[in-house]
Amino acid sequence: MKLKCGFEWHVQLDTNKLFCSCPSLLIDKDKDIEIKRRFKASLGESGKADITASFEEGKARDVIYEAPVEASCLVEADEEPPHEINKEALKIALEMSNALNCKIFDEIIFMRKVIIDGSNTSGFQRTALIAIDGSFKVKDKNIGIATINLEEDSARRLGSNLNVAKFKLDRLGIPLVEIATELIETDEEELKEIAEEFGRFTRLFKVKRGIGTIRQDVNLSIEGGSRVELKGFQDIRHMDRVIVNEAERQKSLLKLINDRGYLSQNLNSINNKGLNQILSSTKSELIIRGIKSDKLVLGIGFKNFKGIFGYKLCEGKRFGSEVSDYLKALFGAGIIHSDELPAYGISLDDVRKVKEELNLGEDDAFLITIIKKEEKERAIDSILNRIRSLLASVPTEVRAVNEDNTSSFLRPIGGKDRMYIETDLPIVEVEKDLLKEAEKFKGFSTESLKSKYGLNDDTLNLLIKAKKLDLALKLNLELKLDFNTIKKVLVEDLTYVRHKLSLDLDENAAIDILKQIADGTITKEASAPILERMALNEFKSVDEAIKKLNLRKLDKDELKKEILPIIKSGKLNENDIIISLKQKVGPRFDYNEAISVIQTLNGKKGNN
Repeated sequence: MKLKCGFEWHVQLDTNKLFCSCPSLLIDKDKDIEIKRRFKASLGESGKADITASFEEGKARDVIYEAPVEASCLVEADEEPPHEINKEALKIALEMSNALNCKIFDEIIFMRKVIIDGSNTSGFQRTALIAIDGSFKVKDKNIGIATINLEEDSARRLGSNLNVAKFKLDRLGIPLVEIATELIETDEEELKEIAEEFGRFTRLFKVKRGIGTIRQDVNLSIEGGSRVELKGFQDIRHMDRVIVNEAERQKSLLKLINDRGYLSQNLNSINNKGLNQILSSTKSELIIRGIKSDKLVLGIGFKNFKGIFGYKLCEGKRFGSEVSDYLKALFGAGIIHSDELPAYGISLDDVRKVKEELNLGEDDAFLITIIKKEEKERAIDSILNRIRSLLASVPTEVRAVNEDNTSSFLRPIGGKDRMYIETDLPIVEVEKDLLKEAEKFKGFSTESLKSKYGLNDDTLNLLIKAKKLDLALKLNLELKLDFNTIKKVLVEDLTYVRHKLSLDLDENAAIDILKQIADGTITKEASAPILERMALNEFKSVDEAIKKLNLRKLDKDELKKEILPIIKSGKLNENDIIISLKQKVGPRFDYNEAISVIQTLNGKKGNN
């Protein structure tokens, strides 16, 4: 399926927070401090309130924050101005910008992006444009990079209901690099490949790993459709299915608009009634619960709408779902519509009663929602506005990706009205030395690494996955060791010891072992037994372990002395000799050196 789309990648950097010295840690424990806020939409630089901010203000919810002292301070609580920008985070962002061949600004101006869903205690996110006009290559396709921003991550959502949203401040302020692409003409399969390759690219840098540390949003439209932002891809394995579902949703909606869009004129004279009395004997637990809690069971009738609410847009989504998701976002209450009844304990007799109450005929439809009585008029206006927009065009909006590979309305798409200048931070003049240092990463990519260092995919992926690539490149340069040896000691052997003994051992011992291998003191096969015994605290240093375990590498003359008796015993096959040698001296010999000695000795024996 041909698509036009663009990516927005949000990548957490593995440093302290952006505007304070707090560590970037997620803390899973009971709250230390609780903060309560309520937000109102403020005007942007244009003098207007942003549509998204106004939408969130309409929810009228309180926000409660849990503030763990280990990973938050007065900056996150918005009780103290931001400190100086984290230079390490800026350095990494500049490195990534250079690797993506961007034009980098030497002055950085932070802006405030109004966000009042509660995810920022200040009511805004600090963000700064640091680079533009780059490119990213996937196979033979060049992907244009439009912008790169350095910004602070939002607070971690703990949950929400109609009245309260809860967040934790441990994630607020973690440095994020936001990378936005130009428009890409592609299909769902290639889109997934681009996302996977970008994931590999980010891991070349000092970024966090794990669920939620890289979040991918996709801006998507089809011919005749509108821009929709699909937000919150964390597992890209099903990205293609989500994209196909969204394209099908838009395509089906366009067909409905073409066939039945004229029905929006019927929305000017709808009938609505409270249904509490006529449904007081229903067997629907949902409705009885609403009546008992003194809520309004509201029925709204729609002339000639039969089949519209049940109209299938894509797998798992119908027209009625679009109305219900919108209402849930505003009021926390969904809808039940006549196209899906009888269901939910609502009988055919209940349906007949509702139709009579709303004066509806055979070709008409109705929906039911359960809300607070004082919200009746606002709920009716919201429902009608949503239906009008859906029958006019594909709404431009932000949609949350669901576990079933569909998406649901989240909020309107914000615009320029949400931006205004950050007054608590000075303009950041990027130091020339920092710019020069970052230039070393120009064109840095997985392909350039494989070409420059002769790395294969398996080794590169293993080093990236273990977050050891930077160290491996440094050790290769300093020690002149091959990457297979570095990978074995730094990743495979350390992992083996940790799994076998359930004990952690820092990488310093592995680095010391690699230095001994580079000096010719030991073989790489001696690494695992040394690490294992050091993990058990039997030795204080690698030198002590080598000496007491008698693991010093045999030189060529010593190898001859060990191999000659094996050959004289009648063993001539190289593999048999190697097995016997390993039984005698353990990991104290280099395999290639041993083979060379065996071949030489076998040749001499044959000449005598």
